[in-house]
Amino acid sequence: MNYQYKVGAYNTEVRLNLLRTLHLFIILVLFASVSIIAGCQGESNKDTFPEVGQRLSKSMKQMDKQPGILLTGFAADPKVKLYKVGIEYDPGQISNEQLKQIVTDYLSHAASNLSPPNNWEEMLKPYQLRIEKLGDAQKTPVIAEKEIGSTEIKWFFE
Repeated sequence: MNYQYKVGAYNTEVRLNLLRTLHLFIILVLFASVSIIAGCQGESNKDTFPEVGQRLSKSMKQMDKQPGILLTGFAADPKVKLYKVGIEYDPGQISNEQLKQIVTDYLSHAASNLSPPNNWEEMLKPYQLRIEKLGDAQKTPVIAEKEIGSTEIKWFFE
């Protein structure tokens, strides 16, 4: 009988060890799940600067088709999160208001091509935007700017 008692006590000890192991396994699975979920949430905050820049660059073709637009150019500086749009236009064919509308249409077109599509104000909110006059831009090379965090473009016409 003494032998059976030891076997019974040994079975209880094995059961306790298995139970502890199971609890440890469950805790590890929960910890791993929380870590994976936290990692996936951080991925949604990825840097979209290259993607937005690509959309702005590809949408330049739309602006080139406008009457009075002679030349356009695009550049980006990821270090300072700045997009530069260069425009040479004929002031005899395009008024300041028309130029504003052409730029707004261009930005809207670029934002509509993002996945998911959104408006240009939200697309550009985390970035700087500078519209520069190409060609004879000795007096006022910068014709408009938008700062990081803002959704408003400030225009500087002659």
